[in-house]
Amino acid sequence: MFSRRPVQYLGLALLLAASLAVIYFPIGARPEEQRYQVHLTAPKAWSDLAGKGKTATVVADDALAAAFQKEKLPGALTIAPSPAATPTAPFEATIDDFATSREEAKTRVDRIVQALSKPFPGVKAGAATETEIAQLPSRPLFTMGQYAVFPAKEQNGRPVPAVKLGLDLQGGVNLVLQVRRALFTYTIDPAKAKTLTTQDERDKFASQVRDALAKGPVSMNLDEADVNLVEGSNTLEVRTQAATQAVFDEQRKAIQSTLAAGLQGIKLTEAREPQFYDPNKLAGEDGGQAAGFSNASSDLLDRTVEILRSRVDSLGVSEPQIQKQGTDRIIVQLPGVNDPQKAIEVVGKTAQMTIRLLPAELEPAEDTSDPTNSATIFRDKATGNIVPNTEVLKMAPVIVNGDDVKPTSRVGYDEGGAPAVYFELKGEGANRFGEQTAKNIGRFMPIFLDERCISAPTIRSAITGGSGQISGGFADLDEARSLALLLNSGALPAPIDIVENRTVSATLGTDSLVKSLRAGLIGILAVVVFMILYYRLPGLLANFALVIYCILNLAVFILIGGTLTLPGIAGFLLAIAMSLDTNILVFERLKEEMAIQPTFAAALRAAFSRAWTAILDSHVTTLIASIVLFFLGTGPVKGFALTLGIGVLLSLFSAISVTRLFMWSVSRLGETNRGLFGSAVQRAQTIVTSSR
Repeated sequence: MFSRRPVQYLGLALLLAASLAVIYFPIGARPEEQRYQVHLTAPKAWSDLAGKGKTATVVADDALAAAFQKEKLPGALTIAPSPAATPTAPFEATIDDFATSREEAKTRVDRIVQALSKPFPGVKAGAATETEIAQLPSRPLFTMGQYAVFPAKEQNGRPVPAVKLGLDLQGGVNLVLQVRRALFTYTIDPAKAKTLTTQDERDKFASQVRDALAKGPVSMNLDEADVNLVEGSNTLEVRTQAATQAVFDEQRKAIQSTLAAGLQGIKLTEAREPQFYDPNKLAGEDGGQAAGFSNASSDLLDRTVEILRSRVDSLGVSEPQIQKQGTDRIIVQLPGVNDPQKAIEVVGKTAQMTIRLLPAELEPAEDTSDPTNSATIFRDKATGNIVPNTEVLKMAPVIVNGDDVKPTSRVGYDEGGAPAVYFELKGEGANRFGEQTAKNIGRFMPIFLDERCISAPTIRSAITGGSGQISGGFADLDEARSLALLLNSGALPAPIDIVENRTVSATLGTDSLVKSLRAGLIGILAVVVFMILYYRLPGLLANFALVIYCILNLAVFILIGGTLTLPGIAGFLLAIAMSLDTNILVFERLKEEMAIQPTFAAALRAAFSRAWTAILDSHVTTLIASIVLFFLGTGPVKGFALTLGIGVLLSLFSAISVTRLFMWSVSRLGETNRGLFGSAVQRAQTIVTSSR
């Protein structure tokens, strides 16, 4: 069988080997260096282990420098407060380090522990270190430019296909996010624009705009509008969440009249047509996007997606799915997430950090209504009345904001042992920070995250080093880590709303996967038995071709980065049925040709040739349907269309090329034993004789 066409079988074997490699050895982006944290425990206080007259952090730095000579050094030792350690709660410390893979991180952790064991006897790596390392990728088997091939994944000691499972098959969180829907853009009067040269003046003017909008019609909800002065221009942007076109039109009139009344002497003119997205209108009906939405909104959505992807990656979620939907929505799927609320907080929070100068007539106070004591409120010194944070934000000028912070924020502990976030400022922000702290010694400097004040330290001296810390406003270390994550990923360019939140439990997802696979295997087994009983040898060969088809289908699906869902499995099974249907068309045609062709080879050649038209028509129509479903459908419909489309294309190759190869390899048997190829047929001579 194989000796008749060795080249074709060699090519098929190589194709199968490559497909199996794709299925079991994941291909992904080449891993880059990532930060992780080494958690250490000691039997005694670190200062006691270091010895009298020695500083524990200095001793640790010296030990690590000696162990990592001419190599990348780990970060500094950060000692956590531990007033009284016990066997279950020893003295703890952390070290920030970097590695590209889990294997490299494990090696470096062992070396760090070994280096610190000499000056600090009994030090060990804490259990939390394993959690940190687990978020890093495996070491690749080899790299190909920007891509890498990773070792096979294992489950219960056995390799498993590297297919990405959707939420319905493994559980997780599905979020649908929506960007603010209406944008009004105004050009500021040149006379006024000339006065907005400093950040303080710009922030003050933005506060005036917010105050004016807050006095507008209550029904228009203009007090919830977002106000932004575009950097480097005299453009003012006002964003709202107008629900309908009618509300949008009313808001347009209300904003113009409200700003004209509230900003007397300042002329604002519309810079361009206000933008509004109406979900009931299709994009592109007028040659552009719906209702005036321009490429600017598309760029904003692209930047939002990138920031969300950075935040989700920091959560350690495997195979997250983040994609745009329409012109103002983003779908975020987080498979395997066990804490949906944390994911929502990280993904949905705008996270605009601002450091402000508190007006002299206000003073910070503890929020007694907050059980964690992690928030700060403000009082009027003269009256003692509480001033809402929204008013404080209008009164307190901005010193620096999140755009001035480098993406290198890290978590540690302050002098009092409380969780803290250490940050660094960029050049211009660092200079502005130094100038303001030098001029306002003794004043309070509140730090806001969106509208929540997380700390209000006193300026005791000029801070000119371009770095600082945020402390005193965190309930625990995890909250500090969340802020560091948000600062490093950046603030969202526009507020987003979570319009849909759907959670699938891991148990339900696993149960769905098991039942779906069981049903699919039972169906395939029934088809295999039918093909052998009805078509005999061709049916057996078609089953072998079907196995090859399934391998190729899964390999292509993994290679293009598809995510398998329940509808996707349905599309996969439907494509299998189409593949067998192609073989059935050929086999039925073969029976007819065997009755009129003088040889089996001629009948086989004619069967494939004359069945091709019907095969092509059925596949093209199905492929058109899958393309329409993929581009016009969303979510599960896309998964169904993708697997169906891949299956239709591959079934042509499998049925025409693979099955043809197998059939020609056994064509000699057709000349001597036609009973192996179906029901008995009359030879051509018999038909001619009887017709006479």
